[in-house]
Amino acid sequence: MTTQPTIGGRDLVAFLCELAMLVLLVGAGHGMVSGWRGWALGAFLAFVVVGIWSQWMAPTSARRLANPQRFFVQVCLFITTALYAAAGGLTIWGIVFAVVAIAAFGSRLRTDP
Repeated sequence: MTTQPTIGGRDLVAFLCELAMLVLLVGAGHGMVSGWRGWALGAFLAFVVVGIWSQWMAPTSARRLANPQRFFVQVCLFITTALYAAAGGLTIWGIVFAVVAIAAFGSRLRTDP
């Protein structure tokens, strides 16, 4: 019989950071280009991140990277998201997101297999 991993507060914050990354990318795309093209750009950016995340970071992925390589790629995604947010006029939101996300995932580094 296998035991299910417990989900704690750090895991919840990390999951909320993942969702915030997608929302921030959609908002950044809309800030870079006006009209429907901005929404399309934001959705494209979010879909790219979802593809990267599902291939190399998702717990159920067959290609999941091992730590610390996974953490390095996550940090790169968080910083890239912050840069896109800054380009879309959401500089403060991007900086806050990157700092919180890096701290949240960094705190899980030792416990995350």
